[in-house]
Amino acid sequence: MTAAPPPHGSLAAALLRVLAEEGARSPRPVSLPRLVKRLEQGGSVLLRELALMGSQRIGAYVGPVWVEVSQEGERWQVRLTDAGAMAAARLQDPDDPSG
Repeated sequence: MTAAPPPHGSLAAALLRVLAEEGARSPRPVSLPRLVKRLEQGGSVLLRELALMGSQRIGAYVGPVWVEVSQEGERWQVRLTDAGAMAAARLQDPDDPSG
């Protein structure tokens, strides 16, 4: 299985970077309100982008499974997957052939 290419959109790239930073601090998922504050974007904007980065099928498009989004109680939580961590690492060093 080939890894998905790094994201081309600036919001997707920013999400991957923030999730990687947060994941390095704690293995816990990141809440949507925290992402809203860090990225200065609306919650609905982030949820739409996260849907494209997840495992959902939207028309003929199937996401690269970089993130897992879940709802715990009334709070949306986002976790970076292994594939997402690899994509985030390629953002740091796009010339690294191992990524």
